[in-house]
Amino acid sequence: MIICPWSDISRYESVIPGLKEAMEAVKTIDSLEPATYPLPGCGGRILVQKNTTKPAEGSLLEAHKNFLDIQYIVAGGETMGWAPLNTLTEAKPYNPDKDVWHFDGERDFMFVRPGYCYVVYPEDAHQPGVHLDTPNDYVKMVIKLPV
Repeated sequence: MIICPWSDISRYESVIPGLKEAMEAVKTIDSLEPATYPLPGCGGRILVQKNTTKPAEGSLLEAHKNFLDIQYIVAGGETMGWAPLNTLTEAKPYNPDKDVWHFDGERDFMFVRPGYCYVVYPEDAHQPGVHLDTPNDYVKMVIKLPV
């Protein structure tokens, strides 16, 4: 996992295939209304999400096999749960159509402020869009890049 200000994400171009193209595409998005934008050059996509966080308790972690996520918080903020995939117990089987499967177990939490992003690879189980105490409204871009 990587966490950094969005303004610093370009330093990871050598370890995130398609990052340069994705960053250019983010600059062209002029609406923060929920939508999905394809990234034709690399087979990925950008999802604009606007939501309110849900309670972390009772919520599962997710992981992906075919994509990494870059979750860029544009406004508001969210708490994110994280754990190494190999330390968790599978809670729901892998769904290849959605490239997602769910896990349960011990995790660490971090609040992610606007202007920051985090990168989760297939070995990173994550629990995005949650809160520990008080709900938060947020807007974010989820950049899904094939691995």
